[in-house]
Formats: sequence, C-alpha cells, structure tokens
Amino acid sequence: MSWNSTLITCVGTVVSEITYKHGEDGKTSAFFRMSSTERRYNTAAGDWEDGETLWMNVSCWRKLADSVKTTLSKGDPVIVQGKLRMRYYEKDDGKKLAVHVDAMHVGLDLSRVQSLGAATLVEPRVAEDLSEETVPF
Repeated sequence: MSWNSTLITCVGTVVSEITYKHGEDGKTSAFFRMSSTERRYNTAAGDWEDGETLWMNVSCWRKLADSVKTTLSKGDPVIVQGKLRMRYYEKDDGKKLAVHVDAMHVGLDLSRVQSLGAATLVEPRVAEDLSEETVPF
C-alpha cells in the first residue's frame, strides 16, 4: 500500500453487471458500479428516509477479480474496502467528478442479503456416515 492513500469502506449495492477481463500479461480484472445511499432517521416525521446517493466505479484485480466474477451479480448488497480515487473531467454541461475505488476487499453484506441461492454451501452428511461415529457418552 502506498503512503497517503485514502482508504474507505463503503456499504452499498452492485448496480451494473460485472465486467471481467484477462489482460495480455495474464492478470485478471473485474469492474462494476455500485451505489451507496445514506439512511437517516427523521425525528420530526418519526420515520427513516433516504439521503444522498453516492455512485462509484469499483476495480478488482487478480484473485479478488476471480472471486468477484463468480460471487457477485447486479443487485447484490456489498461491502467494499479500498483506495479512493477521484477524477474530475469536463462534460457538455460543466465539470464533473468520477469516484473510483481500487478494491482490496469485497464481500456480500450478509445483513442485507435475501438469499444465497439454491446452491448447497456445505455438503450434507448422509445417514450411514453418521452411524459410524462413536457417541462420546
């Protein structure tokens, strides 16, 4: 990690398809866009409301890119940690800001995930395997 890097952790949602590439040097990369919307409690209304939404591009490299490709898809809740990069550019209607994260860590936000799909995460043990075990009491 370089000196004076701005590290951030962002909780949000994948809002694009995952783009996966193999470079000429054999290194893999994955890219996606995510959004993060602040939630705050409005005491006057007695209810939660949305605040500003931050849109950002996320880059993943090598082994992390391979994992992102097989794990994430559009709409998934994620937590991303990495180096913050900001780029200003000119567009027809003025100066714009692009926010980018070079990810070091990416994972599903299990506090917000609806389902991990129909795939079995751990192979179930069959009954005959259980009968061979000795009972400790």
